[in-house]
This record gives sequence, C-alpha cells and structure tokens, in this order.
Amino acid sequence: MISAEFSPTFFPFNAHPKHTTTTHHHYSVITCRNPNSNPSPNNSRSSSSNVKLTTTSKPAHFQSYTYKETHFMKLLNRSCKAGKYDESLYFLELMVGKGYKPDVILCTKLIKGFFNTKRVEKAVKVIQILESHGEPDVFAYNAVISGFCKLNQIDSANRVLDRMRNQGFSPDVVTYNILIGSLCSRGKLGFAMKMLDKLLEDNCKPTVITYTILIEATIFDGGITEAMKLLDEMLSRGLQPDMYTYNAIIRGLCREGMMDEAFEFVRSLPSKGCKPDVISYNILLRALLNQGKWGDAERLMEEMFSRNCELNAVTYSILITSLCRDGKVDEAMNMLKIMVETGLTPDAFTFDPLISAFCKEGRLDIAIGFLDYMISTGCWPDIVNYNTVLSALCKNGNADEAMQIFERLGETGCPPDVSTYNTMISALWNNKEREKALSMRWNGG
Repeated sequence: MISAEFSPTFFPFNAHPKHTTTTHHHYSVITCRNPNSNPSPNNSRSSSSNVKLTTTSKPAHFQSYTYKETHFMKLLNRSCKAGKYDESLYFLELMVGKGYKPDVILCTKLIKGFFNTKRVEKAVKVIQILESHGEPDVFAYNAVISGFCKLNQIDSANRVLDRMRNQGFSPDVVTYNILIGSLCSRGKLGFAMKMLDKLLEDNCKPTVITYTILIEATIFDGGITEAMKLLDEMLSRGLQPDMYTYNAIIRGLCREGMMDEAFEFVRSLPSKGCKPDVISYNILLRALLNQGKWGDAERLMEEMFSRNCELNAVTYSILITSLCRDGKVDEAMNMLKIMVETGLTPDAFTFDPLISAFCKEGRLDIAIGFLDYMISTGCWPDIVNYNTVLSALCKNGNADEAMQIFERLGETGCPPDVSTYNTMISALWNNKEREKALSMRWNGG
C-alpha cells in the first residue's frame, strides 16, 4: 500500500503491479531490471492519481514492449536531463507498470526537478513509487525533506522525517542540516537548537556547516556573545571553522559596532590557519562606510592591495552606494567606469544607488538612460530599479511616461510587484484618472 501520509492532499495509487521474487538480481545505478521476463497483463497499473495511460497519449515507440531495459533507461535519463520531468514520470510509471524496479538515483533527480518547479504532488508521487516498487535511500528522502523546507512546509518535512525512520532509515547530518537551516532562515532558532540536540541524540556528528548555520542565526537572534559560545563549542568538538564561519563572526561583530574587535579578529585569522578573503574585507568596508569613516576605509583598501586581495563586484557596489549616499554622484560614476575597465560586470544592485541618486536630483533622463544601458549590456534591471524610476516620474507629474514604462514591464521579463502597483495607482488617482486607478489589479503572490 502506498502511503499518502506526506500531506492530506496527496492521493495513493489505486492499483499496483505485482512484485515477483527472484534471487538473481543485478543492481546498477544506471540500469533498470525487469524481474519477470514475461509480465502478465495483471501486472499493469489500472489507474494512477494523475497520469492516465491510454493509446492516445502513448508515444509511438512504446506501442510494443519488446525493448530492452537499457533502452527504457536511456529514454528516462534523456528526458530527465532535458528537464522534461512530466515525460520522465510517464516513462517511470510505464516501466514500473510492467514490473521494472525504479532506479533510486534517477528518482532522486526527478524529485528535485519537480520540487524546483514547485510541483509537489508529482515529487511525492515519485517517492511513493520508489517506496512501493524500488528501494529508496537517505538521499532520496533528503531530497523530499529539502524540497518541502524550501517551500516553507516544515510540518510536511517533519512528517517525511518520521516516515523515513519508520521505513528503517536513520537521518544523517545532511538531513539535520537541511532542517536546521530551514528553521534558522525562518527565525526559529529555538527549534533549530532542539534539532541540534536531536542530532546529537541520534549519535550524528555535527559538521562545520551545522555550526555555521547556527552561528549566523544566533548573531541575528541572540547576539555575537552567544554566537561566540557556539564557535567555542564547535572548536571543542574538534571542528575547524572555515572562512564562511569566520566571516559570519566578522559580520556579527560589525553588526554590533565592535569594529576594533572585528579588525583584531580578522588579523588573528592567519594564526587560526585561515586567510581573510575579499568577503572579510567587504564586510569591514561596508561597516566603516556606513559610519562615514572614509579615511579608515581607504587604509583598509590599501591593506587589501598589499595582501593581493583583488576587489570584486561587491566591493565596487559598496563604494558606489556609499558615494551616492554622501551625494558624490560624479565620483560614483567614475567608480563605475573603473569597475567596468577592470573587467568586472555591474549588476542591478550596482546600478540601483546611481539610479536612485539621479532620480533624487531630478535628472530622470539619465536615470532612464541607465535602464536602457543596462538592457543593452545584458544586465536586466530588476523591479527595484524600475520602481525607483516609476516613483520619481510620478512624483514629477510624468504619470503618462511612467505608465508607458509600466506597460512594458512584462516584455522585459520583470513583472510588477505590489509596490509598483501602489505607485501607479497613487499617480493615476492624483492625475484625476481615478477610474483607471481603480481598475488596476495586482495578480502577484
């Protein structure tokens, strides 16, 4: 019996192919075996929850079932690699309906593909098929748990965890890291810490990733002092932090304004077996410039150069943002020019402070020109860039021009969000076009 315990909305299959028993199984990660060389018609699935196998829907090359299992597997692999997950599921159901044993690696790829496209029911159908006709493993269950966590369905993820145990599989550290990371990203640090306790109870060993996730969350929820305690605990377990861990600590120190301690910590890293990277310096640079300490920032950059630490796009974006915030738009433009000349590619985040600065100065022609320039260079503006320009146009009484840009948003692959609609509705209302304003509807999530 295939269970529908994952969620009340998932329905089990109504009929299943019969299992035959043999002792000459030859397992392979890239082949699929038929334990019954002459399957009877009763072995076919009579119905399924979503896919109906009819003569009208079958591809021509499946009208006859004389192909070898390697050919089935090639078709299944090919469709899965091409991202044709519905086709892959069709082939999978057809194969198990004829008595084939599904391959766990391929099924895991399918599960990830369906979750990535937010088709939860089909992802669950694959794991159900694997449970009923094959041999799932911890990697397959982790894919399901991860998929539910990414969709913020923590309860469903926990039900899969329970089911995993009931099927005789013990969660590994990856399972726990997925759950801990999901809980932390949703501000549930307390539950994440309980999950760490459960990990230890299961005789699982936490990893550097486990503690880095918890340290990052603790910095935002409990402060740097509590985060340092976790770092000490991590070290006491014989785990060697990497630069992701140390950069989280640097970020936490800067976040609480402990700049001296942050610099001291960075300079102690070589003695800990790590070398500060560009991310470390970017964290310090942003913190200094947020405090307006340009002199200290210049000295920091000199240190970066002396250590052969090359600036990246984020470094330039920090400098451009800070210059624009201080009203030094021309210097910010020069910085953008230097950035491009060094071979780095600006992104929407780089352009946003410049667009905002020109809009505030009333130089809307330049701001709009930036949008055109971005598109011409393959750097597509995001909705924040567009909202900045639309808001400025509306405030300056250019609602008609704003409406022209608004109506073209769909063509640029950047659909409007609720902020866009609020801006346009307000502009139309103030422009005495109230009927048009009331007719606007946001269809987003």
